[in-house]
Amino acid sequence: MTSLAKIGRARVALALPRQREQLRALEGEQYDLLFETYALAAMRVDELLMNQSPEQDLVNEYREICLDIQEDITLLLGSLQKPPG
Repeated sequence: MTSLAKIGRARVALALPRQREQLRALEGEQYDLLFETYALAAMRVDELLMNQSPEQDLVNEYREICLDIQEDITLLLGSLQKPPG
């Protein structure tokens, strides 16, 4: 796992504290890619806010990306809990 994926996983765990244990169990390249994408979007939000960027639309766009990924992960975790059938 790359350090970027670790950052993303940690940030998702902060955003979704109830799913923390389940998030630790997600392993594989496809999950790493998802966490890396989340990390990049979240860090971009931080950067824009730190620089007091006047581009609020851009901040909102990256926040929306983060929320979309959180939703995807929540749905994924929910589907992994269901028994096959």
